[in-house]
Amino acid sequence: MEYTVQKLGKLAGISARTLRYYDEIGILKPARINSSGYRIYGQKEVDLLQQILFYRELGVSLENIKKLFIPPLLTG
Repeated sequence: MEYTVQKLGKLAGISARTLRYYDEIGILKPARINSSGYRIYGQKEVDLLQQILFYRELGVSLENIKKLFIPPLLTG
């Protein structure tokens, strides 16, 4: 199943603006952007959002959540 920002926000109980912000800071990117410019989220993104919201409920900052999900590139 696929969700627009509005549908996913309603499903998750958060605002569409929050989802757009998560995209802006790189913590939750949409699966794709359709021809009309709408962000489209799939099951993988829904699962990731659930994890993000879980950590937020525990008081973890977005910066630290981002570090958990997007590890820095290994340099060598």
